[in-house]
Amino acid sequence: MRGKRERRKLAACFTRMLFMTNTGVLSTERLAAAVMMLSVAVGVIATAIIGDLTGYGWLYLVRDMGWFSVGPRIGDSLPLLQLASADGQPLLAVVVAWLLAGGVAGLVTVRLAPHRRAVVLGLTALVALLIASQASYAVARNLRFRDVLLTRGPGLGPWVEALIFTLGCALPRGSVLRRLGRRRNRQLGLGGGPLGHLGLSPGERGHAAQHHGDRDQVNGDRRGIRAE
Repeated sequence: MRGKRERRKLAACFTRMLFMTNTGVLSTERLAAAVMMLSVAVGVIATAIIGDLTGYGWLYLVRDMGWFSVGPRIGDSLPLLQLASADGQPLLAVVVAWLLAGGVAGLVTVRLAPHRRAVVLGLTALVALLIASQASYAVARNLRFRDVLLTRGPGLGPWVEALIFTLGCALPRGSVLRRLGRRRNRQLGLGGGPLGHLGLSPGERGHAAQHHGDRDQVNGDRRGIRAE
């Protein structure tokens, strides 16, 4: 009971330090910032895990297709195939699959700075890959996961995959995407001009201009009739 009370007191003190102002009033700004940081952290972790699954998926695809079978085999690249002794995959296939997976993850988190994005996603992906390797080894050999987790040294696969994934995460550049978006808007006529804010395509702008010309002509004819 005493230990629980002490933990509750510590939790309450920590909460007051984070979210309360000097006057004891709950700071909505701090609370909103904490919620935003938590949501970003959850999103980044989810993106890294989904990126790992994507990397495995790409690698299975190129393996089944027989593509990029060049280079030495990297052991433990597909840990679920350890029992069949087919977990080692060619280096080029590993590079292509995980570079694509990292690029997709980088696009999802393109609002983050490239170096920050690469470090956070890369470390999260590495932890997930190492755990997946250990879990697959335990299942393949009917061992307890806790006995394998800290005693077995994983193969080279998770380390190489995490490194390539990290490089792929750093490739997308938000500035390049913004420039491409502005160029596309200019090509579609969304970027300027009196009708640009309406989001009209060039053909639609021509029809709109013709409509305005016809309306001006009708108004001019009406004014001429009234003057007569």
